[in-house]
Amino acid sequence: MDDIQRELINIVGEDSTKAIGCTEPVAVAYAANIASNYLNKDEITKINLKVSNNIYKNGKSVKIPKTGDHGLELAASLGAFTKKTDKAFLIFSNLSDDEIKKAREFVSNNLVVNIRDLSNEYFNEDLPDIYIEVTLMTKKDMVTTIISHSHSHISKIIKNGHVILDNPFVKKDKSDFDIKEMDFADLEKIVRSMDIKDINFVLEGVDVNLKAAEEGLKGYGMGLGKKLNELKENKILPDNFISQTRILTAAAADMRMGGGPLPVMTSGGSGNQGVGIILPVYMVAKHEKLDDEILARALFFAHIINRYVKEYAGKLCGICGCAIGAAIGSTAAIAFMLGGSQKEIAGACTNVFANLTGMLCDGAKESCSMKLSTSAEEAIIAAYLSLNGIVSEANVGVVGENIEQTIANVGKLSHQGFKSADKTILEIIEK
Repeated sequence: MDDIQRELINIVGEDSTKAIGCTEPVAVAYAANIASNYLNKDEITKINLKVSNNIYKNGKSVKIPKTGDHGLELAASLGAFTKKTDKAFLIFSNLSDDEIKKAREFVSNNLVVNIRDLSNEYFNEDLPDIYIEVTLMTKKDMVTTIISHSHSHISKIIKNGHVILDNPFVKKDKSDFDIKEMDFADLEKIVRSMDIKDINFVLEGVDVNLKAAEEGLKGYGMGLGKKLNELKENKILPDNFISQTRILTAAAADMRMGGGPLPVMTSGGSGNQGVGIILPVYMVAKHEKLDDEILARALFFAHIINRYVKEYAGKLCGICGCAIGAAIGSTAAIAFMLGGSQKEIAGACTNVFANLTGMLCDGAKESCSMKLSTSAEEAIIAAYLSLNGIVSEANVGVVGENIEQTIANVGKLSHQGFKSADKTILEIIEK
């Protein structure tokens, strides 16, 4: 195995993991949980919370597993009072009834203060997209944990004014591996040549996300997957593998965003994006009767492409990541495993960008299942269109001269064009 292959495997290994609940409240709970290990939980008198705009937006309305409720204040309180965990994304997996009750009482007694609520100023605009600062107080001690740049990266721990941990997120030097220096053709060749034994771990995500979808069909959140399935049975929707993909993707998102108990496998650190990558690719492989080796290579390629896009667009922004991240990874992988050329793989991605770029991210919530299932269905169609000679014209709109230029264009749109849109969305959802 060469160095680049090892780097790609590390990327997918880090980006693809089991998670219960939406990753923004999860990260807030994890920060509080870390802080609580440095004092007596039973003596906590107050919790202060400060988060970046995008953490606030994505954590405000989404349901927290096993509670039927939402809110970053509740997430912080749950993290403070639950048992210590080393698995950040599974912090909500073992909540007890007593812990939930205690956390609710703490919030209802106004003992969790969201600093954002103290001012109408957008004081945190200059913070990283991912930034969480949780301070726990007792009569004797005060502990602050800061998570930044990644949902599980603990960048600082401070107790009573003394820095216990100072681990800032440091960008890699230019001499180190940078996936942005590669192109689609390079990545496609590498994935096709990799030893299947090194990458078949991605197949676990199929079982995890199918179970999440099956659970979701019982009816969670807005019940979109369940209702779409009824429409199919009543012959309003067509009964084919594309409709079934939309149904399963919606159901898995319903379960996750509606506070269901099962994990999903993530991609790029996002549970919804993991669903939006894994289920469409699997459903096409099943329909085309492809073997597990082809499926594993395609899934690995999908995770890599999702990460590639996010290096430009950012982990959290004003554009829906299911549309410009997961759908891109998914459609690239579908064209890849159906034998598409490098041109056809790029064409599939181009079709999605020409179609779905501009889908707003207006916060994580139950209706995300609508956007995710739309993106999943369009990813499949975009790949088959490209394989049959239909690709959006180059150098028109956001579509650039090649796929790498298009992704750079969307990254620019994300960071510059949608910055003001993101602020407006926050003003709207705070009313």
